[in-house]
Amino acid sequence: MRALYSLLLYLLLPGVLIRLWMRGRREPAYRLHWAERLGRDLAQGGGIWLHAVSVGEVRAAEPLLRALQADDPARPILVTVTTPGGRQTLQQLFGDSVQCRYLPYDLPCAARRFVSALQPAMAIFMEVELWPNLYAALAARGVSLYLVNARVSQRSWRGYRRLGGLTRRTLQAVRRVAAQTALDKTRFIQLGMPPDAVSVTGNLKFDAGLPADLAERAGRLRKQLSGRQPAWVAASTHEGEEALLLEAHAELLKSHPDALLLLVPRHPERAASLVRLCSGHGLVCSLYSSAAFAGASVLLVDRLGLLVYCYAVADAAFIGGSLVDRGGHNPIEALLAGTAVISGPYTAGFADVYRQLQAAGAARVAASSDGLVSQLSEWFRDGQSRAAAVEAGRRIVQDNRGALGRIMALIVPAG
Repeated sequence: MRALYSLLLYLLLPGVLIRLWMRGRREPAYRLHWAERLGRDLAQGGGIWLHAVSVGEVRAAEPLLRALQADDPARPILVTVTTPGGRQTLQQLFGDSVQCRYLPYDLPCAARRFVSALQPAMAIFMEVELWPNLYAALAARGVSLYLVNARVSQRSWRGYRRLGGLTRRTLQAVRRVAAQTALDKTRFIQLGMPPDAVSVTGNLKFDAGLPADLAERAGRLRKQLSGRQPAWVAASTHEGEEALLLEAHAELLKSHPDALLLLVPRHPERAASLVRLCSGHGLVCSLYSSAAFAGASVLLVDRLGLLVYCYAVADAAFIGGSLVDRGGHNPIEALLAGTAVISGPYTAGFADVYRQLQAAGAARVAASSDGLVSQLSEWFRDGQSRAAAVEAGRRIVQDNRGALGRIMALIVPAG
């Protein structure tokens, strides 16, 4: 079945490359480094290879990468990503201290060429990324492969189950799975992992910290905003939900005329279309990159890497990808930065996190723009209620720390 899978990939490759080129019209970075996607332009070999798909996975991997660097500073580390945003985030966090490449497409020739040249001491894949040919190439060279912070959504589980034997054979290359929850462990076992090869280690995102320059940069941003309050963040938003968020902000301005929305889209390259959308809602919008914020009711953050500083100056945060069915995004950083959290109803990607937060009163759900206005208004009026939600969230985060130590205990002895 892997041969049929590989044939299909080869047949689809021209269309994939055309799509990549077309996507580069909106985000030029997609037209760079194509050799890497074909398993060429290889990195220094012999060290650790960690794969993190995009921005969220790179941020989740940060504590693990820093622990691996501290364990052996001389050992080279390569991180592969699949998106320009992931690459930019990695470079912001680590500079040149780790190597970065795009993950090669899962073509047999590209996989063999990549693994043969890299010769990693071990491979670590974040969350759930099953690539039959890459895994087979690692197994052929006897490379220990770990899935860490691993999770399987209901949708992914059904899809992998349909592939049957291909999924089971792919998982045979995996030495250990460090699953986020007991449910994830059960699903990996059902997909073919031996029970004694799957451990529940918790969610690595709870072990994340805040940047050392948070207070300084947040203070600078607060000064640029001239103390505008109340302020709220719409974080990691997607197409289809910004219109609802802007509708909510326009309604908020009726009762809070000085309110400021810091709009942080998941893909900053959409900034031009979002400026037009703001205009259509009668809202004055300024771009962060313009450094001219006076008179704006919406500050559109058109740069990556600034979200945590926006959290630190805001009273509340809506976590995006949850008013449209994108699975939601990570609320933990907002809570650590002292911001009360609201999400939409679609949070399947962080189901266990939101379950705990909602049970503790640390996160609220708004299924519509009206619900969002109601919750924001309540928190703007009642600072004690807002502070209690933040504190409850921080307790949940503290209670769930420890995944990093458990993961390191699994992988370091094999290094």
